[in-house]
Amino acid sequence: MSMLQIQRPRKAVYLRGEIACHKCMAPIHVYKVKTLPEEFSVRCSKCGDRGIYRKRAVVVQELPERRKKPRK
Repeated sequence: MSMLQIQRPRKAVYLRGEIACHKCMAPIHVYKVKTLPEEFSVRCSKCGDRGIYRKRAVVVQELPERRKKPRK
C-alpha cells in the first residue's frame, strides 16, 4: 500500500475570536486570531464605533470545519 492510502483524514478546526464592543456590547468576530498583534483596532458592525482592544481579551471559539461540499 502506498503511504497516501494509510493516512487518516485530518480533523480540521476553524478558529474564530470574539470580543465585545466597548460602546454597545455587541460581539465582534475576529478571524486569524494567531496573527493578531498585542493591541489591535476593529470597527463594530452594529454601532460603527472603532476601539482599541488587547489580544488577551479575545475569547477563542473552536468551530467545526466549514465546507460546502463533502470530501470524496
